[in-house]
Amino acid sequence: MGFVYYCFVSIFLFSSFYIFGEERLQNTAPDSLFFYVNSLPDDSLKVLELNELSFKYLEFQLDTAFILGQKALDISEELDFEYGTAKSLFQLGLVLRYQSNYQKAIEYSKKSYNLFEKMDKSEEKARVLNSLGNTYKRVGDYKKSVEYFISSLKIYTEISDSVKVSYVMNNLGVLYLEMGEYEKSLDFHLQNLEVRRKLGVDKELIFKTLMNIGAVYRETNENNKALDYYKEAINLIDKNTNKYYQLSLLQNMGDIYQIKRYFKSAKNYYLKALEIEEEIGEQDRLIYTLQGLGNVLIIERNYNEGFAYLLRAYNLAKDQGNLLKWKNLSESLIWAYQITGDYKNGLYYQKIYQSVSDSLLGLEKIKQITELEHRYDAEKREQQIAFLEKEQEIQKLNYSKKTIEANKKNFQKNILIIFVVFAIVFVAFLIRKNKKIIDQRAEIVDQNEKLLESNNTKDRLFQIIAHDLRSPLISMESITQLIPYWVEEQDFDSLSKLSKTLEISVNNVLSLIDNLLNWALNQQGEFPYKPENIDLKENLAETIDVYRPIAEIKNIDLKFTFSKDIMVFADRNMLFTVMRNLLNNAVKFTPEKGEIVVGIDSNQQFAKIWVKDSGIGIPTEKKKMIFELANGHGGGTKGETGKGLGLFFCKEFVKINNGDIYIESEKGKGTAITFTLPLLNMTEN
Repeated sequence: MGFVYYCFVSIFLFSSFYIFGEERLQNTAPDSLFFYVNSLPDDSLKVLELNELSFKYLEFQLDTAFILGQKALDISEELDFEYGTAKSLFQLGLVLRYQSNYQKAIEYSKKSYNLFEKMDKSEEKARVLNSLGNTYKRVGDYKKSVEYFISSLKIYTEISDSVKVSYVMNNLGVLYLEMGEYEKSLDFHLQNLEVRRKLGVDKELIFKTLMNIGAVYRETNENNKALDYYKEAINLIDKNTNKYYQLSLLQNMGDIYQIKRYFKSAKNYYLKALEIEEEIGEQDRLIYTLQGLGNVLIIERNYNEGFAYLLRAYNLAKDQGNLLKWKNLSESLIWAYQITGDYKNGLYYQKIYQSVSDSLLGLEKIKQITELEHRYDAEKREQQIAFLEKEQEIQKLNYSKKTIEANKKNFQKNILIIFVVFAIVFVAFLIRKNKKIIDQRAEIVDQNEKLLESNNTKDRLFQIIAHDLRSPLISMESITQLIPYWVEEQDFDSLSKLSKTLEISVNNVLSLIDNLLNWALNQQGEFPYKPENIDLKENLAETIDVYRPIAEIKNIDLKFTFSKDIMVFADRNMLFTVMRNLLNNAVKFTPEKGEIVVGIDSNQQFAKIWVKDSGIGIPTEKKKMIFELANGHGGGTKGETGKGLGLFFCKEFVKINNGDIYIESEKGKGTAITFTLPLLNMTEN
């Protein structure tokens, strides 16, 4: 019984063994950055942002991570941006490793390293070497893995980057443990623990180092020392500690206490691990915890609970189709039924154990055959390459001989060709220089045209300020002179009318000032764009309520029609500015007792918003220019002044928010302006 039990314990401990390697992945959901990066122009900044975003997607969507890295590489090569090309190749190598395409990962990483070496970028070279060390470890080439890790460690040490030194030391410690070189593994982990404590790094990194040291001591059967480091690690646990790390530590402590036959302590740690597994829905490691609990309870002769845990673990392993776990649980149940004297059930699970072992053996044989085939193909390729290299050498010798003979015969002819080429190059140089002068002149002419256009725009803007800002201010001055008179006369009806007129004048001034500020921002290219999720119906209703009193002055019926709730992804301030300008124009150009309808609808991708009025309409010849700067100037149906800026900014803001705007109008028959905005579900996808 004891022999079978301890055999099982060794299998169980190996299965639950956990090593912490480090690659510094950021656990940050990157979807909010996707549309921002995609909207950037194709320049060097976009290349770097795409690579950073690809790195963030490594833990979420490998396909997306690869597409982003490939896009960064394409832009870099198009721009001849050598640093960006090197960064993109490195990132693609990282993604390919996570996709288990190790040969391609190595190929991309080495290309990246060669470019960084050419640019003498030490830190980037060290990072690529560390990544190559991890990739070679995955394919089992431990010798090359050690070489690349050591090279990376040397560079980081030379540039005094202690944090990166710590990461590479950790990777070497983990690698040597896998290789079975426990003394070297322990040496690197103990040095790393000292480095990390001096650096004052995050507690989680010290926690992982303590766990790795404990793992080495477990492999060398120094369980008391392993337990000392595990106890130190458990004191670092707080509410921010990764649940999976906590789970691994609790299971390992349960295993050691079980080996030391401190069954009460073992059971307590297994129960704590079980609590975390059920909290986070972890099924894979749950099997090991249930198995450990079942074993401890059987030893304590609590057979009912012990068998309940073991059978639950057995059924989970069977449902998962994990043959190794299934085999281990079968062996555990055989042992448990032998203790209780239930030989019938013990024989039943003995048959299952044998069947599963045969299946595992078959899989191992298939794996061995596959490895042999791969090895044979590799050797065959190497032989073919060697043969081709010899053939190539022979061809080079023959070619060299023929070249020498040809050179002797054509020496004079080649001299003549050199003179001709020199003459052609000289003429080409003169042509190119002349072309450069012509291009510079054209550029000067183009700049002059842009300056003239800018001056004309500014002149037009000053005309707008002189007229549109002055008119409402004059109106406000007249109103302020009338107010004392009507107060003295106690003519409150006239005062009420004056207050509405004053409100219109103030709104006109505020609207003009807003648009002038927008114009200034547009000239500097500094529009503050902050998109968010917006309830369209609620937002438009608030804007309409602002203009309802102004519409009532002209007895205009202002309606709002909608059929459903719609969520859009847009900048709230820009949306308000667009609606304010559209409503302001609609009220201004609609006669008394007219009608204005604001409506919303949507298709699968975009929301559609329209403002339709029964106003004076727009002549055909002016419609083409209506969205251009300072071309919307005109008077309303009651003499309201026009600002000439509003519709220009409507188009600019809609465009910034990835939408479109268009107008339908006929003189005397009203105007309908419609614009679109992307729906919320577009941004999520």
